[in-house]
Amino acid sequence: MWRPKHTLVMVTFALVSCSTPVAPASTPTHGAVTLRLYATTAAIPLLNDLTSHYIKNHPNVNFETATGNFQTMMQQLNNSSEGYLLSNHLPDDNSMLAWPIGQDGIALITHPKNPVDDLTSEQLRSVYLGHIARWSEVGGINSPLTILSREDGSSTRAEFEKLLLGERLTTQSAQIAPSSAAMVASVAQMPNSIGYVSMSYLDASVKALSIDGVMPTPATVYDNTYPLRSNLYVIGQTEPQNVYRDFVGWIQTPEGQQIVGLHYAPLPNVLRQGT
Repeated sequence: MWRPKHTLVMVTFALVSCSTPVAPASTPTHGAVTLRLYATTAAIPLLNDLTSHYIKNHPNVNFETATGNFQTMMQQLNNSSEGYLLSNHLPDDNSMLAWPIGQDGIALITHPKNPVDDLTSEQLRSVYLGHIARWSEVGGINSPLTILSREDGSSTRAEFEKLLLGERLTTQSAQIAPSSAAMVASVAQMPNSIGYVSMSYLDASVKALSIDGVMPTPATVYDNTYPLRSNLYVIGQTEPQNVYRDFVGWIQTPEGQQIVGLHYAPLPNVLRQGT
């Protein structure tokens, strides 16, 4: 299991003050600056929300962005001389530094017309291990159960398997969705399917299932009642400096955490839900 580095904890406390939130640096009067950011597909809504709000008060800042699955984005980050990655998963080899910026919930989704509304953790585990083949085995209609999973290299798949399956792997009979958006589109078109995405991708085209009676929402992730939770991180090869430090520090302030909370859950103890 990954353990936070001392550097991560020390830098986090430097960027987030319990008494006096770190304010973004004042806008320079000279030239524009460009920040390079990468994001896994689970973090694309977060990337869009943060950058669009940040530039409103920092018109001198431009963002150069790239998105893809975790493996691809890590390769780009490793090959780059600068930049940081937004992700709901950390590399297993402790090769990077990371700063927490929020919390995500992995939502189980099915077709809106599916009568099943809730699965227990054990039922869900049995589904993704390939031990349950029909919806009737979990209280639904007598139809084949079509399992959808993300591809190898996906951060959401890595977190999903770690949280739900432990050392075991998703059944090889699962069909593969190559992105979060593709997962939602596939489930919306397949009445007997089940899949999973970051809760930031939930919309009316699919139905989120509760797990052990708890729905995936920012509130249930924030209060630790929803079982499939993961942290959101800014990941990089070095500690953020200058404009990068200002940006990461802003994300961790109450103002930045309100933006995180649009589609995810804020960091513990930074914001109180409903305020």
